[in-house]
Amino acid sequence: MKTQKHMTRSNTLLITLLISFIVVTGCGGSDDDGNFNNTDCNDWSEHYLAQANAYSAASNAYATDPTLANCQNYKSAGLNFIDALEDVIDCVPNANREGFLADIEQYRDDINTTDCN
Repeated sequence: MKTQKHMTRSNTLLITLLISFIVVTGCGGSDDDGNFNNTDCNDWSEHYLAQANAYSAASNAYATDPTLANCQNYKSAGLNFIDALEDVIDCVPNANREGFLADIEQYRDDINTTDCN
């Protein structure tokens, strides 16, 4: 039950991060104050979508079969997803960047506190 509760919370956070990222980046557009760094941001979703899919698959595998191996795969995939989000941080408008980074750090903490024992 504890694993399932943690998985639900992690999946909710994953979905929130993805939606937030889509909203603040506006699909490769620019923000109103002109501070948007559009370097390689036209295809930002390609930078993290594969990692998001891998994380989702690992999360589902761990939820259905909470073994040590699945837990370690879940944590690894989650951290890889966070790294992918950090790789596209330049695509987040400056006005939203601080909040986005705080969300990423909270997400990293949640994954790191997952107990695989």
